[in-house]
Amino acid sequence: MLTAEKVKIFKKYKGYYDGYHIQNNGKEKIISDNEWTLIDNLMQDLFLIRNGMVSESFKANIIKQIIENCDNEETFNLIIELEKYLNNKNADD
Repeated sequence: MLTAEKVKIFKKYKGYYDGYHIQNNGKEKIISDNEWTLIDNLMQDLFLIRNGMVSESFKANIIKQIIENCDNEETFNLIIELEKYLNNKNADD
């Protein structure tokens, strides 16, 4: 289950899994590998949605997936904002 804490950690590392993994070597992981991959995939899907590159059914399926995997509305909103943050930031690099 995705939580606000997990989304904030993903944001801190800007989606860079190796950086997160290296920093937490030997420590308890807060985000599982599957959760990291889920967030990463959602970032790609949300980018496509935001740029109008998908069908309405694809969009509906992704929104449903986000709702099912987030613990509450705050986390849902953080996921949506994270995509904008990561992709707008990367455009400026």
